[in-house]
Amino acid sequence: MKDYLLVRVGMNVGENRWFSHAFNPTGTARTDAVKPQYCHTLKARLLEHREQRRRIRLKRQQRRQLQETREQVSVEIQRFLTELGKNVDDRYECRCVYADAVRHCLVIPEEREISRREMDDSRVEDVAAACWLPLLWLQLWQFPEFDAYLQPQWVKPLLENARLHHYVVLGAAHSVPATILHCAPRMKSLRWFLQERDCGQEMQDFVEDFYEEYGLAVTLQPLEGERTFSRLLLETLEPVCVLDFTGEPHIPVGGLARGSIWLDFCSVEEKARQMTEKGEGIFYFSIKELWKRAGKS
Repeated sequence: MKDYLLVRVGMNVGENRWFSHAFNPTGTARTDAVKPQYCHTLKARLLEHREQRRRIRLKRQQRRQLQETREQVSVEIQRFLTELGKNVDDRYECRCVYADAVRHCLVIPEEREISRREMDDSRVEDVAAACWLPLLWLQLWQFPEFDAYLQPQWVKPLLENARLHHYVVLGAAHSVPATILHCAPRMKSLRWFLQERDCGQEMQDFVEDFYEEYGLAVTLQPLEGERTFSRLLLETLEPVCVLDFTGEPHIPVGGLARGSIWLDFCSVEEKARQMTEKGEGIFYFSIKELWKRAGKS
């Protein structure tokens, strides 16, 4: 891919499955048996004791199965790393990008991370069992996750698709001014929506300098208070090029004219799905979509 190497890998991982291995994510015994109601009879106590022993045996069996699966998956991940190393010269310079479905299975979100309090809790065994695959992946996987979508190197390839004359900018980032200047020669109008907190003096100075240089007045539209981009209603009479720096997964697109172009510089997969389902006549581009299509005719 010009000045960088892209290695695309198919990952057959899903909910409760790693390639050919299916597993019980909790490692705990599950039974549909009805626990006998408590009563002072020898038969009832014997039945209850038998049921308890059965649950203990089942839980031990599931623990063994889960441990065997862990060991098998560990070997496969290390084999996968060896194979991947044949295509990568300097792995310390590499970053990885997950498809959302894969990331959900292999990366523990912040809200699910095991805290120190939970580690001291009696439920720690079940918590660790439920998260064993992402914990194992974190232990063996050696590549940090890519997070440089808004760096100029990754913004520039998308700008090849900015071919219209009317522009809408969403959000604020360090790369926004350079992006606007790149598109300026073909601009006939520019509306810029951003949070009120981002509309500082530096932003005002850029807008004034842009007007002096290109003779085009930028329409700044700050979003006040709790208003977010997810509630922004974009309506246009003719096609526009939307330069999206928000990272917001849900932005209404029904009011955009057919033929509009949407450049998603944060590469939010949920937004790509939204455009496919509801953005009829809107052309969507992101660096993630570019990587998905790379090498495909």
